[in-house]
Amino acid sequence: MILGVLSDTHGNLGLMKRAVAALTERVRASHLVHLGDDWEDKLVLELQGYSVTGVPGLWCEAFHDRHVPRVRTDVFDGLRVVCAHDPQLLFPLDGQADLLLSGHTHCPVIECRQGIPHMNPGHLKSPKDRGREATFGVVDIREKKFELLIYGLDGKVRQSGAFPRKQATE
Repeated sequence: MILGVLSDTHGNLGLMKRAVAALTERVRASHLVHLGDDWEDKLVLELQGYSVTGVPGLWCEAFHDRHVPRVRTDVFDGLRVVCAHDPQLLFPLDGQADLLLSGHTHCPVIECRQGIPHMNPGHLKSPKDRGREATFGVVDIREKKFELLIYGLDGKVRQSGAFPRKQATE
């Protein structure tokens, strides 16, 4: 299964559309995860018929709506993925996580946090923001491992990392 990961679109539907086209047409992502700022951009993707989940960003009205979770956990092909806009909201973890996804900083990164793989796909606010180019992410889930990739809008990989999947205990 392949997930497309977007963050910090900030209403730039043009850049979001370019990233989504790359994710769905070239990379063949079957599901999109939107990590906030702006929540309304996630709703646009839903209205366009994409399979998408997400969390609101700090600047979104939905972030202050007690009925909308700020942190969400989903299981994709057996991989438990915990998402939050602000990486500080990811901890402390309630339960297990195989992968952490966050946005907010506009800084693309693949790293481990407390021993758990973490990806921030960067931003799609503008071609360049805070000195960083627009980027988006991919989670490629396979049987024994998952790969994290961060792409620039030119379709080239900027960062990547592969992580073994935890074996299910019986």
